[in-house]
Amino acid sequence: MRKIIFLASLIYLVSCTSTTDSIDHSLPPQWAQDAVWYQIFVERFRNGDPSNDPTPETIYAESDFFDIPSNWHITPWNQNWYKEDEWAKELGMDFYARLQLRRYGGDLQGILDNLDYLSDLGITAVYFNPLNDAPSLHKYDARNYHHIDVNFGPDPEGDMEIIRSEDPNNPNTWKWTSADLMFLKLVKEFHQRGIRVILDYSWNHTGVEFWAWKDLVKNQTNSKYMDWYEITSFNNPETENNEFDYKGWLNIKSLPEFKKIDVAGNTMHGS
Repeated sequence: MRKIIFLASLIYLVSCTSTTDSIDHSLPPQWAQDAVWYQIFVERFRNGDPSNDPTPETIYAESDFFDIPSNWHITPWNQNWYKEDEWAKELGMDFYARLQLRRYGGDLQGILDNLDYLSDLGITAVYFNPLNDAPSLHKYDARNYHHIDVNFGPDPEGDMEIIRSEDPNNPNTWKWTSADLMFLKLVKEFHQRGIRVILDYSWNHTGVEFWAWKDLVKNQTNSKYMDWYEITSFNNPETENNEFDYKGWLNIKSLPEFKKIDVAGNTMHGS
């Protein structure tokens, strides 16, 4: 858990253009109060590179919501919003729930292709919805905090291979993926245009594909990450039933919550 907190602090420091001991962290920085903001939800901005479009493999997550239909495919960019793909009709849930599985293929290349357009709007800051690697549409279900989503970069398969080669609990094994490098290029391009970049992360919960969570589910009380999450009950191997249960954000099981520490009223403490 300390490594995640360290990473959050590092991201904050990188986002600052200067440091000072007199910063009042209870207030937004002065520049933010006068900024002209533009918010980007990458998956819906522009499909600049169809070769990196999402696939059933890259969007798969073990959850209670849906299985990916065998005929799943990305949705044409200009398709009527209320027109559904054939695969969506097989899911057996309401329209807005089915939208969670829809993808259009927006990526970082689509943003790079429109930098002049964004600059001409007169914006001075960009706020990105989560970019971290995650299987979902919204990216709040982190699969990896320290990587950009594989479908936002030019080589999803190569990036997934790089990620599989790492020990996620050992930063010394981490490598740059093609998506990571493309994002660094994008940040440089924004800065050259006088545009600041802010990233959205959720440190409250992960997704079910997050490496520590998967270890916990597999090893239960033998997992060294057993105190990272809000676990209601662990499985008893001596019974036929699986008693494992946990708290998900807003009771959504695909978003297991981290255990909070040093919080008023919380009697359980994580490491």
